[in-house]
Amino acid sequence: MKKRLRKDGIATHMTCTTSDKRLGFLCLFCIIGIFCLQLSSCTGSPRRYLTLDASLIKKGDTMAQVLDIMGPPDARQIDQTGQEEWYYYVVHRHFYQKLPLLGRFLGNVRVEALQVVFVSNRVIKVLYYVPEK
Repeated sequence: MKKRLRKDGIATHMTCTTSDKRLGFLCLFCIIGIFCLQLSSCTGSPRRYLTLDASLIKKGDTMAQVLDIMGPPDARQIDQTGQEEWYYYVVHRHFYQKLPLLGRFLGNVRVEALQVVFVSNRVIKVLYYVPEK
């Protein structure tokens, strides 16, 4: 900031130099950036609750209805009898299991699975299970 002084040495008003304006914009940019980073840290991938979702699927529902409730399946399979099976999975890991190199050696991973079986585009079976290792 530059001060304009009167003859008696009292400042009358202040003006900003170009470098002061740049510094102000830089500070504002940093504050906005930090704010955006904090907001983005609050977001995460939406969590699936297979037990709740399984209770919403009823025998006789169509594939389109299951897609509306669950979204696309993680895996699909058609067996020899023509039944189509859709599988949904959720893998639960502790935060320390996400560490590079060491994470896979720490603790156990828990997997939940939901199987939906269709015949003629209709649900005939819904099975929720936790596979054992």
